[in-house]
Amino acid sequence: MIDFDNLWVDIECPKCGYKDEIQLIDAKTEKTIYCHNCKIQIKLSDSEASVHAGIDSMTNALKELENTLKNFGK
Repeated sequence: MIDFDNLWVDIECPKCGYKDEIQLIDAKTEKTIYCHNCKIQIKLSDSEASVHAGIDSMTNALKELENTLKNFGK
């Protein structure tokens, strides 16, 4: 099974526009990161729990697909 928490996603610094990558777990846990370009602190926020819900949704969809494929042709 894919561990979505450890997937890397692209983000952009809100101040300087520098593109960087974070793991989804960092957004899910609302970690504070630093821009590698302008050095500001960026507090990742998941105020509506959309990252958490998205990870759960993708995990459930893969489980359903796995079950469907197991039963395919039976």
